Amino acid sequence: MIRFNYFTYALMNTITFLPYFLFIIIGNSYHTILNGWFPLIIFYTFKYTGPFLINSFQTKIKARELLLTFIAIATVGAFCGVLAPLSPMWIELAAVLMGTATGILLPLYTTIQFHEKSFYGRKMKGAHFLFALLTALIIVPLVLFTAHSHYSNLAFLICGIALSICFISLRQMPQYEIAVNPIYNFRVKSFIIFIIFTALIFIIKATRKTDLQIFIVLLLIGSLTVLAILTLMMKKFKVRFHLPKYIHFFAFIQGMTANFFLLYGTFYALSQKSNHFVTYGIYLPYGLGIIFSLFLGGKIVKKFNRIHPLSVISVGSFCGLLLTLIPWTIPIGGFFIGFFSSLQTRTLNRLAYAASESYKDSSLLLRNRWSKLGRMINQTILALLILLSSYLSHIPFNQVFLIVTGKSSQYKDLMFTNLLITGFIIVVSIGILFSYGNWRMKDKTGY
Repeated sequence: MIRFNYFTYALMNTITFLPYFLFIIIGNSYHTILNGWFPLIIFYTFKYTGPFLINSFQTKIKARELLLTFIAIATVGAFCGVLAPLSPMWIELAAVLMGTATGILLPLYTTIQFHEKSFYGRKMKGAHFLFALLTALIIVPLVLFTAHSHYSNLAFLICGIALSICFISLRQMPQYEIAVNPIYNFRVKSFIIFIIFTALIFIIKATRKTDLQIFIVLLLIGSLTVLAILTLMMKKFKVRFHLPKYIHFFAFIQGMTANFFLLYGTFYALSQKSNHFVTYGIYLPYGLGIIFSLFLGGKIVKKFNRIHPLSVISVGSFCGLLLTLIPWTIPIGGFFIGFFSSLQTRTLNRLAYAASESYKDSSLLLRNRWSKLGRMINQTILALLILLSSYLSHIPFNQVFLIVTGKSSQYKDLMFTNLLITGFIIVVSIGILFSYGNWRMKDKTGY
């Protein structure tokens, strides 16, 4: 087994979110555009859209080589962040590199774990998971403490050193005998999705983080443009499914579900409660749900062994969505969604890996891209519905994102109603998608 595997496991599972906090804490301490939020915004944008750019130009490189390549890119990005005191350009470059890399590292690493188990029967043991937890409990506070210190840029140095250790450790991986197609193929659809959603996600994030009203106009124009382009793409390009369709479909819904709770919950907390409620009422229950899912998720699925796991997960996720719409049960809803969304991700990973021999090496990347697509679509729809309901209730556009980000208390009660209406529409829509997916899946799987 690869040396330091518990260390690598811990870092691959924390590097997906740890840089996000770094750019929040450190990014706006430098004189960058958009009131200092530019590094965070471009990190967030490339984390979501980077996988589509990679897929556009990618030859059929094996997951092993891709993993090592993007760990190296993330490492370079971290060391660029160390140089931020010299020029803000370095932290902006760090945001692009780390955003692109961290959006793809976890599915690549999980693929390697599946390869280890499939080819060599090797997997992490209970002690390794314990050591991984202890490692995460050391690295995360250390990085965050350093980020809050006078030498905040050294937090990037700690991340860079940790990533370097992972790179050195993972170079010991064997060459897995996986069939790949070495022919270069430029993917037009993936590149178009990258371009339009990079622009749109950047605008959405900038609208939420700054007071510049021009972004609200760009958001309206951009959202309508994106919907029009996607409609044309669906008519002109035929979508090719390399895995069973229900896997793509449920991956898309999983992305929508998780993103809805985090975005809706944050908007509700900041506009109606406080910053503390964001931490303890939204993110903490969601994180606890993910942790408990690792230990109890499999047991719950086994209790309903006559029902397909995705059907059980659908019911649990939808219950979480309904609880999210009730103000005093939002934390419970967050726990449910964290629990079942994490369980759904792991279930889809297993199903995707086992579904196709020819796409086994890239199956988790496919699943991951569809989840990210669901997240981006949900963000677009949520932003549009909030703006539409605010327009109908006569809330000025320049006040909308000030309210939902906690920068203004005007129209607070009206915004609560608008959020509830918006949430209800999206939850019902996701519920219909869950029902349709389970109905079609029964025809394919026999459950």
